[in-house]
Amino acid sequence: MPTKQSPRTPTRPRDLNAPFFNLREVAWLLDCSVPTVRRYIAAGRLPCSQHEKGSAIRVSRADLDAYHEATRLVRLPVRTARRPARAAA
Repeated sequence: MPTKQSPRTPTRPRDLNAPFFNLREVAWLLDCSVPTVRRYIAAGRLPCSQHEKGSAIRVSRADLDAYHEATRLVRLPVRTARRPARAAA
């Protein structure tokens, strides 16, 4: 008997280049949980679309790309100039 997967379990999207993803697929793409994706949406960090109240929530590929760019970690510039060594007293 197959087990039923929890609605909170992230799932790999069938098509990684699809124009829209559901919450479980977004959670898999962002490597987080579905409740975390819901918190990002509620906080306004991740835009989404919903045709009518109670219907499925979808996140577009463009919104995911924009979120990734906005939250991407950038390396700090490497400091090349060194202070001169202290003279022995």
